[in-house]
Amino acid sequence: MESIDCPICYINSPTYVINCGSTVEHRVCDQCEITMRMKEVATSEGRILKCPMCRVPEKVPGKRSSYSYEYELSKLYSTVPKPVRQVSSQIWVQPIELQDETWIQLAEAVRVLPRSVQVGYFNIYPQLQAYINGESVQTREVRPRVPEYHAFCQSGNRENGTCRTRGKTERKCSHEGCDKFVCRSCRQCITH
Repeated sequence: MESIDCPICYINSPTYVINCGSTVEHRVCDQCEITMRMKEVATSEGRILKCPMCRVPEKVPGKRSSYSYEYELSKLYSTVPKPVRQVSSQIWVQPIELQDETWIQLAEAVRVLPRSVQVGYFNIYPQLQAYINGESVQTREVRPRVPEYHAFCQSGNRENGTCRTRGKTERKCSHEGCDKFVCRSCRQCITH
């Protein structure tokens, strides 16, 4: 006996046959197939639907109704961002005149940021670099510069699982001209 209603929504007639490999055809309506498929994670083979009756994923990825393809494409194209308008390089932004205390506060906030972000701030406010390096204001006490960043062992043995060093190291590779940090047990990186 064939069902006249979709087993999911009980409204539409079931037209899409799920490729779950069951001996009995599991059918759902096109709207439920679209809804269930869009809830699945997108993979390199497409969105693979799990059968709502037996919970088995489809055996043939990519074999689906044209309605679900059209719906997914419409969703993808509706979320494409609009192109960003290029700003003319001739526009010059006048630097903001701030008081000394405000520069100090800004320098303290920028000091803890990663180096790549700090460079962006220095491009916008070149006078900020003097506050961070401690060259400028005589009226305030300047913090000592943070020592150069020392890395974990970069010998290549750490990635292979043979280097057991857990802390950062200050040693440089023993090979002449190499700037990689290595631990005491490795002594030299494996890139030479």
